Amino acid sequence: MLLHLTEQSPEPLRTQIARQLRGRILTGDLGEGSTLPEAHRVAREHRVNPRDVRQALEELVAEGFLRHSGDDAYVVAVVSPRQRRDLAWRRLRDDLREQELSLRELEVARDIQRSLLPPGMVVGDGYSVVSRSFPARFVAGDFFDVLEHADGSVGVVVADVAGKGFGASLVMASVKAMAPFIAAECGVAETLRELNGRLCRELGRGQFVALAYARFTPATGVVELANAGIPDPLVVRESGALSPVEVPGPRLPLGLRADVPYASTTRELESDAPMLLFSDGIAEARRASGEPLGYDVLAAVLTRLPAPGQGPGTTEAWLDGVLGEIQRETSPVLEDDWTAVAVECRRGGGA
Repeated sequence: MLLHLTEQSPEPLRTQIARQLRGRILTGDLGEGSTLPEAHRVAREHRVNPRDVRQALEELVAEGFLRHSGDDAYVVAVVSPRQRRDLAWRRLRDDLREQELSLRELEVARDIQRSLLPPGMVVGDGYSVVSRSFPARFVAGDFFDVLEHADGSVGVVVADVAGKGFGASLVMASVKAMAPFIAAECGVAETLRELNGRLCRELGRGQFVALAYARFTPATGVVELANAGIPDPLVVRESGALSPVEVPGPRLPLGLRADVPYASTTRELESDAPMLLFSDGIAEARRASGEPLGYDVLAAVLTRLPAPGQGPGTTEAWLDGVLGEIQRETSPVLEDDWTAVAVECRRGGGA
């Protein structure tokens, strides 16, 4: 008699046995008068404790689905239509309760993950960071962070964990926990090298993290960037011109190969030219035709919309406008997470 039992489930083994036998009786797979194998034989075949099997069988006897036939023999009893209706209702109720609990757990996980992210706008002395993130599922593999360092510089992290759902969200939480401590002690490129070494030791095969780390010094307007697999950030000038920030050297995502010699590059930001960092889920979102949006169309959207000017809230409105335009051109159902972060120099513009 084949049962599908697992010790990894929170449901006790005896309950698994009773539930599966009950279902087979109701569906007619175990017909009235059928004799079940002896309890010790079922236990031996499934490598479980005979006591669990006997408790499950006795539970079904008490419910009227089985009757005794000898010392260790059980026979399927005659099940009345009323019993069938009652059990069908019980199964429906249990399924609904399980779905409700699962949904509640997902909502808790989503709320916890959201609480780990900084607010959508962070304004400091000489800078602002505007961010937006939309998960494709309840929990995301994308994340971003804003790190305020002791020397007055500001670190901005944008990352995209391979995969979706809970597995990716757990890796996300781990990387987010490590990054601030490493970045506080290391230079920009060294931060990626150190993160990569740790992730190579901790992640399983096929797991990796695309991540860009920018460190901005408001006093000078200089930003230093290291990139491990994130699309090239774009500096968006007031004229509408786009300037990609390309980092030399290898760009492998973190966790794929140890000892990758990540490098960094520097750029001076003008007060009217924010730098936009984004995950590939935005450019690779699918249009109604099924084709991906593409980086050329993304660039066209960025140049088509008025660039952000000076003053509080203008970059926030601009970024919302960009993402709104992309949403109108793509499917309403996200296949991958979207994350976009705009870093703006505010020298002379006020906070």
